[in-house]
Amino acid sequence: MSVDKAIINGTLIDPVKKTERMGTILLDGSQIVEVDYSGHIPAAKEIIDADGCIVTPGLIDSHLHLFYGGTENGMMPDVTLLPMGVTAAVDQGSAGSATFQAFYDSILSRSLMNVFATVNLSTQGLITSRYPEDLEPSHTDISRLKDLFAKYPKILKGIKLRISQEVVGNLGMKPLEKALETAEAIGTRIVVHTTNPPIPVNQLLRYFRKDDIYTHVFAQRGYSILTDAGKLEPAVYDARKRGVIFDAADARVHYAFPVIRQALREGFLPDTISTDLVQGSRFQPGAFGLPRLLSKYVALGMPLAEVICAVTYRAAQVLGEEKRLGTLNPGSEGDIAIFKWKKGEYQMQDRLGNLLKMPQLLVPQCTVLKGKVVYRQIDF
Repeated sequence: MSVDKAIINGTLIDPVKKTERMGTILLDGSQIVEVDYSGHIPAAKEIIDADGCIVTPGLIDSHLHLFYGGTENGMMPDVTLLPMGVTAAVDQGSAGSATFQAFYDSILSRSLMNVFATVNLSTQGLITSRYPEDLEPSHTDISRLKDLFAKYPKILKGIKLRISQEVVGNLGMKPLEKALETAEAIGTRIVVHTTNPPIPVNQLLRYFRKDDIYTHVFAQRGYSILTDAGKLEPAVYDARKRGVIFDAADARVHYAFPVIRQALREGFLPDTISTDLVQGSRFQPGAFGLPRLLSKYVALGMPLAEVICAVTYRAAQVLGEEKRLGTLNPGSEGDIAIFKWKKGEYQMQDRLGNLLKMPQLLVPQCTVLKGKVVYRQIDF
């Protein structure tokens, strides 16, 4: 059998089986057609030699901001993310019901990569960081939101809101209650930015239902997931048993190493790892992008296969897209990311000043999107 592409000699990380093995990926057209571990080099129109590299499904960044031109923080998806090995992404609440159509027309409908979105509970969305969005419950346009979810069922994945005290002010928990009411009416999930919440985490988690997403789980501003004794809140474990999803979203500022370390010490891994990248943080030393964040978690002791699973298969499961994205299974989309470990002396610093030394970084070498090479390092 002759195929369009064969990626050979790489260490394949299968996020479903959580294995790391030398193997070959065969792509034909826009799909993966076979994964072979025999060492045989097949007939292919193009051979990509991934010797010394790690090969994964295309990465999924589950939390960033992509409404370029419509918000201060928005980035262009393809230009920013494909060079990082990211082939699918979720914009988290940049647009509200009044601005989503413009977001779709200008960005979502034109992107090469798969881009999904949540809609902000605030009608205008998250336009700027200079002042909070309008979360007055009476201003929520449930009718328009219902229409959007009916029109874009394959793209829209939930209702987003920030519950931080500086955002909700005197409204307290009313915006979250309105978000739940709205989500119930539509039949979707809520995604909640949880830094500096108005109430303790054990009380906050009572609002969350199965498949709702608690994002910035490792933040330490105001109430955190740690008790006063420094252990994880029992409510966190109870919520996970109920099916609540915990997202890291921590490449920028919303994390603290003591919280992450304690969570990992107790065996509590994030369901998804994402960046929360915005225009001002992309390619910057602290955040940069998803590969640097993955390097952080490996340095903290999280197994590489688990780290990759959180940005591929598990992220695809959360989106309901696991049959076509986030795996190396034959029949899935031909989205592949190839990386090399670069040894060196690197570090990251959380917002509290805690430092993490990292002996290596994952450096993107090549990205394949739907069977086509869309990024390649000059020396790869």
